[in-house]
Amino acid sequence: MNIIVLGAGTFGTAIANELSVNTSNKVLLYSRNQKKVDEINTQNTNKSCFPNKHLTKHLKATSDKNDLTKAAVIFIALPSTVIIENVTTLKPYFKEDVLLVNLSKGLLAGGVTIVESIQKELGISNVVALKGPSFAVEVMEHADTLLTLGYTTTEQYNTVNAIVKNTALHIDCTTDIRGVELLSVLKNIYALVLGVVDAKYNSPNTRFMILTKSFSEVRVLLRSLGGSEDT
Repeated sequence: MNIIVLGAGTFGTAIANELSVNTSNKVLLYSRNQKKVDEINTQNTNKSCFPNKHLTKHLKATSDKNDLTKAAVIFIALPSTVIIENVTTLKPYFKEDVLLVNLSKGLLAGGVTIVESIQKELGISNVVALKGPSFAVEVMEHADTLLTLGYTTTEQYNTVNAIVKNTALHIDCTTDIRGVELLSVLKNIYALVLGVVDAKYNSPNTRFMILTKSFSEVRVLLRSLGGSEDT
């Protein structure tokens, strides 16, 4: 399957590298930085992100927009603030039935999720969200990593499941795409809170008290923001 990962930053590089472990995937990492593209293709490294890591030899990079026309699936690993601008520019090169997989975290103005914005502003309906507690450096080290897929159709689920087969990426799933997008933002807030609690109190009792209250609060927030508390 022909796959493009938009964004050769830390997480985009790590995901593209791991997806390349599945030799059924033909993965291209898209970047406008020609120097970075050349480095990946000739040295199998992206030292600006991972100074001491080598990429799989199956992973290649490109700066050619025409390569987008061959992609059945495009993973979006761009900063949330520039996604709409970039996808708008690149959309003319997308296949009509391309599946977009949003990896990026963040909410746009008015509490609109990235997936919702792509669907509404760009008129692309075939979009899913793939999120989870994942550190890029561990993905690069092929550590088993669980991600949650927010999807609409069985075909979308089957496609993503086939792509991650034989990699260290594992997925659970839900049809609550908005909930997945919201949780990817909320978890970072609560992670900061727990970090402060651990630093100040160093108490398992206090930590688990905050965790329990956080879970209850997240359910309320999800419901009020239009997600499902079951997510």
